[in-house]
Amino acid sequence: AIHDLPPPHSTGESTLTKLRRKMCQYFFRHWQTYFSQQQRQIRGTNLRHYCQKHFWCDVVAGLTVGVMVVPQGMSYAKLAGLPVQYGLYGALFPVWAYAVFGSSRQLAVGPVAIVSLMLESGLSRIVGASDNDANSALYENLAIQTSLLVAITYILLGLFRLGFVTVFLSHAVTSGFTTGASVIIGCSQLKYILGYDVPRSDVLHEMIKNFINGIGEFNYKTFLMGGSSLVVLVVLKYLGRRYPNKEWIRATGPLFVSSLSILVTYLGDLSEKGLPIVGTIPRGFPSCTAKSWFPLTHFGDLIGP
Repeated sequence: AIHDLPPPHSTGESTLTKLRRKMCQYFFRHWQTYFSQQQRQIRGTNLRHYCQKHFWCDVVAGLTVGVMVVPQGMSYAKLAGLPVQYGLYGALFPVWAYAVFGSSRQLAVGPVAIVSLMLESGLSRIVGASDNDANSALYENLAIQTSLLVAITYILLGLFRLGFVTVFLSHAVTSGFTTGASVIIGCSQLKYILGYDVPRSDVLHEMIKNFINGIGEFNYKTFLMGGSSLVVLVVLKYLGRRYPNKEWIRATGPLFVSSLSILVTYLGDLSEKGLPIVGTIPRGFPSCTAKSWFPLTHFGDLIGP
């Protein structure tokens, strides 16, 4: 009977119950600290010192980012091998979520080029060519499941405070990775300026070979449109640096080029004159994708090399 008694200072809680209680306490303290900081920051903000100059700078910044996130999000979606509307959804919802969960006013959240490239490179090895509808549906389903696994991994890393692992990544490794990825990403986007499709490849010399083999399909109209946009962007950026009092020219450059390109394409009906455009984008909000989370039939391939 003595051995059946619980040990001293024991509450009879199981290990799982203790872990759940500690996690709740951790989250409560974390959110309490965060909202206290946000409250002090809001109280310390004095709108009387918010001058007209700052207001117009914020207006220009908001318009520029808002207009640029549309083609940028669609480009990231195409780079990831997904329909363009996925890029728009991916650029919209993370901003709302980070406004609640985030703690930095300068950090930009949403799709990025390197993540899009890694997603396309990994899923292409599992699915293969996504030319038919069956492969396209499987590819989109695997992309949703990959996002779920990444989210779970991030949550676990945050709970166990494993951010220190990045200290062991040398600067040479991260610099080489980002440089190599930027070259691959830049080459993969050349097909949209040259006007002809090029088979996807992660090897630089194979990509260059594919560009040379398809040079006969070169579309000069697409090249003129894309090349002229790049030239205008570079010129506006140079003028903004050259004349400090005209710095607003550099900030509004992307907004001006995007608006002008849309206007010229619409008024000139360039889609009927051999210039490819994005086309119709599905309207409305995305449907719930929770039903695509399970079953994880390709779980081993998604977490494997």
